Amino acid sequence: MSQQHMDDENLVHNSGNHQEENSKTTDLVVVQDCNGNTPVMTNFQGEEGQNNAPSPSSFSEQWSRVIQGVQAPILVGMQALTQTVAYNPKRTLFGVTFLSVLLLVIGLFTNFNVDVDEDILWTPANSLPIQHSDWIDDQSNFPQDTLDFVLFFHSHGQNVLGQGQVQQVFDALDAILSLPGYEAMCADSTYVDTTTNQTTCEIDGLVQFWNLDSQQFATQVSSDEETIQALSSSTFPDGTKVSPNAIFGQAQRDETTDLLTSCQGYTVVIRFPDTDAAESLEDDALDRILDLRQQWNDDSTKRLKLEVTADGSFSDEFERAILKDIPLIPIVFVIMSVFTAIIFFKRDKVQSRSLLGFGAVLAVLLSLLSGFGLLFMIGTPFTSMTQILPFVIFGVGLDDAFIIFGSYARTNPKTKTEDRIGETIDDIGISITLTSITSTLAFGLGCLSTIPAVYWLCLYAFPTVVFIYLYQVTFFIAWIVLDERRIQHNKRDCCVCITAVKEDPKDAEDEPETKVISDEEPTAQEEDRNDNAETKQPLGNMFDGFMARYAEFLLQPVVKVLVVVAFLALAAICAVSASKLSQQFEFTEVMPDDSYVTDFFYAYEDYTVRNSINPYVYFRYVDQSDPAIQEQMESYVNDLVAMDAVKEQPDFFWLRDFKAFLNDNSDQVGPLTFNQQIDLFLSDPVLYDLYGSHIVRDENGTITTSRVEIYFENVSEEDVNDQIDTLKEQRHVTARQPINQGLKEWKFFTYDGIYNIWEFYTKTQEELILTTITGVVAVTGVALIFIPHWTASLFVLPMICILYVDLLGVMQWANVHVNAVTYITVVMAIGLLVDFIMHVLLRYYECSGNRHERTVDLLKTMGSSILVGGISTFLGTLPLAFSTSTIFFTIFIAFVALVTLGLAHGLILLPVVLSIIGPEDDIPRPKSTFSSKTHNKDKMNMESNSDDMDALDEHEKQLRMTERTLQVTDHVESSTKVPTDEE
Repeated sequence: MSQQHMDDENLVHNSGNHQEENSKTTDLVVVQDCNGNTPVMTNFQGEEGQNNAPSPSSFSEQWSRVIQGVQAPILVGMQALTQTVAYNPKRTLFGVTFLSVLLLVIGLFTNFNVDVDEDILWTPANSLPIQHSDWIDDQSNFPQDTLDFVLFFHSHGQNVLGQGQVQQVFDALDAILSLPGYEAMCADSTYVDTTTNQTTCEIDGLVQFWNLDSQQFATQVSSDEETIQALSSSTFPDGTKVSPNAIFGQAQRDETTDLLTSCQGYTVVIRFPDTDAAESLEDDALDRILDLRQQWNDDSTKRLKLEVTADGSFSDEFERAILKDIPLIPIVFVIMSVFTAIIFFKRDKVQSRSLLGFGAVLAVLLSLLSGFGLLFMIGTPFTSMTQILPFVIFGVGLDDAFIIFGSYARTNPKTKTEDRIGETIDDIGISITLTSITSTLAFGLGCLSTIPAVYWLCLYAFPTVVFIYLYQVTFFIAWIVLDERRIQHNKRDCCVCITAVKEDPKDAEDEPETKVISDEEPTAQEEDRNDNAETKQPLGNMFDGFMARYAEFLLQPVVKVLVVVAFLALAAICAVSASKLSQQFEFTEVMPDDSYVTDFFYAYEDYTVRNSINPYVYFRYVDQSDPAIQEQMESYVNDLVAMDAVKEQPDFFWLRDFKAFLNDNSDQVGPLTFNQQIDLFLSDPVLYDLYGSHIVRDENGTITTSRVEIYFENVSEEDVNDQIDTLKEQRHVTARQPINQGLKEWKFFTYDGIYNIWEFYTKTQEELILTTITGVVAVTGVALIFIPHWTASLFVLPMICILYVDLLGVMQWANVHVNAVTYITVVMAIGLLVDFIMHVLLRYYECSGNRHERTVDLLKTMGSSILVGGISTFLGTLPLAFSTSTIFFTIFIAFVALVTLGLAHGLILLPVVLSIIGPEDDIPRPKSTFSSKTHNKDKMNMESNSDDMDALDEHEKQLRMTERTLQVTDHVESSTKVPTDEE
């Protein structure tokens, strides 16, 4: 076949008519290029045995027509909306802004609330810990929990035994006892001091050896030896047994004398009543202790270091972390505004569109206001996790704007603005709709999570992503129209009130301007600028030229081989790395870097034997006076102690001490009933002090429920797998108790607040797997429905799986563990990663030509928009690198990996794969859904007005093109015609 013949087959023309001759047909199928501009004639031979392309009735074409039928109503709706916006830009800007502010204001002043309760945020809904916690709080009738104020004294691992060190402990205690309102607050406590018979706050610690009195300590002790002798006693002065591990850290004793030889820490616990007055005084106590702590740190003569935490410390510090990171939100707005201004900037003062870039960022901001305002209105709690959403939204929300303007910049600049908007929507309407659906779907699947922190964040994200889509096709489109009017009137970018001075013609040639047809007559100066521009299209952004050169380089045979090998190696390495990914979550990671709570828990963990995991064992719904039941109660405790997590028997168990009491007083208690025996048992002040809060009795004195405290001393607070195993093991022990078998509500069970986060770890594994599988299937299904070729899913499914595995592998390399926040990031990842894939695939199928030509075209037309969108996603999360909490920095690391991998696979691997095995059958582009009455009217006027030379020239070009098309048709048919038998 001659070169002329090959050129003729690819000749651009405007005829789509099929011509037939005898039984041999040559069908001229009209297929538009990926810009949606000019039809390309493709030759399909109809002779049996010579048909190398799909016939018009092929499965691919039928599938494409079905998908286009699904797309058509969406495009019609988008055209109706955007054309209304294009003709009413100012009303649109005002309306969207007013709606956004209105939603936010109504939300803030109606049902806005903040939730920082870690037990609520991280505990899966309707889980066993929630059920047990609710029963304990609402039905058990145990005394109301106290607000524990904990002081911990240490010397960085050095021995703290000595008179001076104990005096420092009393100094800290006296600082709290002397607070104004302390005695009045303690009067509401349920604790009664057995030595004074006065209601007061219970205090546990070494100060009990001197009845909490610093004066008594100063009188009785005059040396370190006397101090150690007193501290080594096995009972307090009132007869209460000492629990050494509860008050001493890493204590060592002399085997002969049983005296303490070393100790690394002291613990003192002050139990405030759960009242409003106590919460207020707790803040004052924290302020005073933190001041004292600083004084000790500054004074080199003080041997002890002081750490402190209170019941409300976690929530307060969590909230402080939120408040400290709030300034990062306006910072991300500034960063994105500067970035978009640079992207849309041109040296020409009029053609530059930096102000348009600001409009794109403003559209995202208004989307956030609308989404958050809507969720505030319905009462969805705002949490620290929700705080990360603005950074994510600013990062991903600009993608549509870049794609919209990239397509708009490729339209004919001599066409009326409103018509260009219509052509733009025809070109990329489905693309941005598709990626918006996948992102919304990803967050929607996150709403199915049972973990409140996750589904609340996804609830905020779900409508916000929808608002982004709506505001980009309304607010941003309106801004484009107004910006075009600014250019038409020769106004400067950013300084719209200033008219630019007419440039020298030579400069005009260097910086061509865009001629825009408008209802208003342009000035002579504007006509000069537009005439110089002719029909040359301006670049969409600074990366367009780079992508054209990059496409040719990438598709060289050697480069393609290297790309495939490199990505296969990366996938294999990341798969191995992902298999090593582990769970780890320290709540201190969500604390500010300078949090006193973090210092307390690190010191307490390092210098004590007993960790803070001390669950209660509960007994309910049984007759606890029955010896058989009592035997099962003791058996259950013994089974729990046999677990690897438990080192020793509980220090205090009311049932064992009750039996010992009966043995010691057998003559006195023998004839008494069980309830009377319990009365006598609890009449002992020491025993009542120990067990009065562990036994609940009804009005008849019958025990309805009781409890005993055990200690999980062998559980690592950093090893998540160890914690999960412990949770499962204690449940197994509980479930196999004879009294619990076959029951949904166990009569014996254990509970501690730490179970809530352990349950989160357990559910995270299950939900992550389920969410991943569901998300991958869902986005693959969306691709199958919205991309007009059945092979799309064959690219989406493996590509998103590879991306997902690569992301997990890179996170493991970066020492990022699976925890609450990375779980949320991984949930979002599917929706965000698939965007890089969808845009590329959809553009490939819309382009025409062979694989190489299609790939080059998609990179030239869509590559720069995807690249800029990826950069914006990175910049959106950049401020998180400066967050005061470690866990938000983790999000930044995860998003750096996400963006890097997404861009690499979307702009490197996938184009190479498509250039090798991408389908080549042309998909007839659906009939445009855009209909411009103005455009049709202008065309009629052009044909009837002989004085309009531009119109005549254009008309003559059309006639010549049609004539040339017919010639090419005849030439193609004659050269491909097969002789018949008669001939």
